Amino acid sequence: TYVRALKRHRQMREAAIFDRLIAGDRTIPEIVAAIYADTPRQLHRAAGLSVLAHLEDLVASGQAISNGPPVVDGRYEPA
Repeated sequence: TYVRALKRHRQMREAAIFDRLIAGDRTIPEIVAAIYADTPRQLHRAAGLSVLAHLEDLVASGQAISNGPPVVDGRYEPA
């Protein structure tokens, strides 16, 4: 039950990140500001690393593209 819930949460987070790419966000700080708006700002850096991990997966699966290897300060867009 726990693993299924964790997997579903990660799928929902990845969908939210992809939705932000569709909406026009191109950087991790833009995505974090939108989907972690209710999270204290001091946690946004850690949230950015989580977003990066999802973007790495989206790039690897061909759903998103980046301006080079996926990195924190990269630019991203839907494929």
